Amino acid sequence: MKIHALRKTLTITALLGAVTLAVPGAAHAETVTGWVGPAGSNGAGVQFLNTSTIINSPNLTAQSKIYSVFGQQVAPGDIGVRARLFKSGALCEAVGYKYSFTGAASLTIGTTATCGTGSYNSHGFTAVWDGVSAYREALTFPSNPVNWTAPAARSAAPSATDETTVESGTNASGQSYGAGDTAANDAELPDLVAAIGTDGVQGFIEKSALDTAAASPDEATALEKQNVGGTDVLGSAPKTVPVYASDGTTQISEFTIS
Repeated sequence: MKIHALRKTLTITALLGAVTLAVPGAAHAETVTGWVGPAGSNGAGVQFLNTSTIINSPNLTAQSKIYSVFGQQVAPGDIGVRARLFKSGALCEAVGYKYSFTGAASLTIGTTATCGTGSYNSHGFTAVWDGVSAYREALTFPSNPVNWTAPAARSAAPSATDETTVESGTNASGQSYGAGDTAANDAELPDLVAAIGTDGVQGFIEKSALDTAAASPDEATALEKQNVGGTDVLGSAPKTVPVYASDGTTQISEFTIS
């Protein structure tokens, strides 16, 4: 691997910063991509980069992507991605880790849920098998936010939003609660992570409910085959978890990890 070339690529990317592209023919349509960041290397020295993108037209989606610097393919299960869509700091959708089903040089995973009119951004995590004992996880740089108007509110002013306010603190049981959109890894998440339930009610889910990386490619390739956005991947089945009030015990809604 040419380290100098990789550093040059990252430096140029960092100078460019977040990129905003207009989508032709769509009013107020935006595609915003965060900075490209290093995602680690595998046991054979193949270097990877990652990034996250938020798109608000024609559908709202948050995408996270991992790809090898020079287009080298790696074995099935060697790379994984989990995407997260946030509305004003609260989780709107969390996609559990999905792994490459075939030999691949890249993998992109996106969300499909929406949580009403408001300001959204994207960030996720990527994983690369180190060839020995573990997946190397890396956070994608969060994208800048974009506004999205729910179909029922399309006739309203473009600036109209239904903003989410996330409270933070520590409850009587000693559990921390708050937003998870700035955490660099799961260890930095509060015990209770702000999330918007399937019925639009905002509360908190336990951070332990969020998927972690598989133990090995053998474990990843044993997961069920799925089709996500037209791409065959390997992943766990969706699961529904409770959404609690900040006390961590009163269930007020449900949240699906897809």
